[in-house]
Amino acid sequence: MAATTISEYTAAIASTEEERTKAYRLRYSVYIGEQQKEYPEADHHRAVLKDELDEHAAIVLVTRPDGNPCGTVRASFMDCEAVAETYQGRFELARFSQIPRRSIAICSRLAVLKSFRATAVARMLLTEVYQYGIEHDTQLCFEACAPMLKRFFIRYGFREHMPPYYDPVAGTLHRMVLVLDDISHLEQTGSPFLATARRLGVKNIVRPWVNEMIMEPRSANRGWGTDA
Repeated sequence: MAATTISEYTAAIASTEEERTKAYRLRYSVYIGEQQKEYPEADHHRAVLKDELDEHAAIVLVTRPDGNPCGTVRASFMDCEAVAETYQGRFELARFSQIPRRSIAICSRLAVLKSFRATAVARMLLTEVYQYGIEHDTQLCFEACAPMLKRFFIRYGFREHMPPYYDPVAGTLHRMVLVLDDISHLEQTGSPFLATARRLGVKNIVRPWVNEMIMEPRSANRGWGTDA
């Protein structure tokens, strides 16, 4: 997959161990250095945040002209046993058993340096991982986000499909899902993914059984409380 360049930033899948290590260090600087979270898997000596899921994941990195990274996100896939063991219960993925495991992705480890959060970096990260998903026949993408990011993901077409849960490290997290080829929903939300979907010729696919399991945010708020 070709790299995407907007202005002075470039988004691409990390293809070397050096690039992947840059992502691990960027995560560390955001989650631990800035947010002071206590991840047991963090390597404080090397200042990297890495776990076993990284071995088989696609890691997107946004870099500046000087080669230094300013944002990263990870996509893992359910046909990896370690991924299935980690997320099966968290997202109740057995309910989506009609979708092949290889077509179900989990996005995690989104990190953008503080001074770049008002730029195009986050959009580039998500757009790059969306394109990667379409090119690899991904149908569903799940992610868990903090309350302050919930509206951000809804803007891209994600929908909350389960009540929030409490993570001992990250705190309260909202469980969201994106149906990558539900073009009608992307149009309804005005998703930034639409331009990529149209460029790649993604056809609209309606799965009523999936939609029945996804609670719209307005319904979810009645039972689960409102955004922070």
